[in-house]
Amino acid sequence: MRIEVKNLTYKYGVNTAFEVTALNNVSLTVEEGEYLGIVGHTGSGKSTFVQHLNALIRIQKGQGSIKIGDFDLTSKKCDLKALRSKVGMLFQYPEYQLFAETVEKDVAFGLENFFDMSEEEKKQRVKDAIIAVGLDYGKIKDRSPFELSGGQKRRVAIAGVIVTKPEILVLDEPVAGLDPVGKRELLDFLDEIKNDFVKTIIFVTHDMNIVSEKCSRVAVFDKGSIKYDTTVKELFKKTDELKEIGLDVPCTAYLVNQIEKRYGITVDTDFTIKDFAEKTAKLLKKC
Repeated sequence: MRIEVKNLTYKYGVNTAFEVTALNNVSLTVEEGEYLGIVGHTGSGKSTFVQHLNALIRIQKGQGSIKIGDFDLTSKKCDLKALRSKVGMLFQYPEYQLFAETVEKDVAFGLENFFDMSEEEKKQRVKDAIIAVGLDYGKIKDRSPFELSGGQKRRVAIAGVIVTKPEILVLDEPVAGLDPVGKRELLDFLDEIKNDFVKTIIFVTHDMNIVSEKCSRVAVFDKGSIKYDTTVKELFKKTDELKEIGLDVPCTAYLVNQIEKRYGITVDTDFTIKDFAEKTAKLLKKC
């Protein structure tokens, strides 16, 4: 499904002394199949933006439009239940979304709310989702989600989102609190489920190393507006500009910048670690 956002503005505390403009005339199109990174400093509007995508935050009257596939979110007739089965949302610390008595019941919750299906079909969908996140269905299905380790809880929460097979998956800081190994496992897992369980992934993060490794495109939010909407390769050439708005760059972009400043050598890389290492190795051989 294609996402088309036009001239979206959103204000908190409208007509009060505390009125704040969180989004200011934001327009963004996301094509089906993209892996989009959304970055920005705290308070830049990125979380407010993504919560509009499955109508957790509704569009204020006359303040823009959003179309996602055939869903027109400005319409009062928009089927929000159907929309939310197609646009899955995973929040920061997703394990806090757990609530049911058993893992199986927790993962099944979305199916029970969004679809009318037989118990047999529901059970199979739940089993597939639990296996997809790397857990042993037979060992874990009857356990309380609150007895699990932190990593297992996060996987169960993810299974509860992908069980409906949403076409779009929105992740808001999903690697927060994970150690480097946990981050890598989660990112590898997202690669595995893309296409089989979801088509489009939108990743909200502060971690520019993740953006450089995984995203095909990135939108940079600043003070409620989109400052940059470009490829990862082009964005990370703007090292100084990003620092001015409070953002870091991935380690590869930092190294490219230092190599150019100190030695006058340009490394033409896409800023993934693999590509950077290969391109740098070739340059060293020439030198």
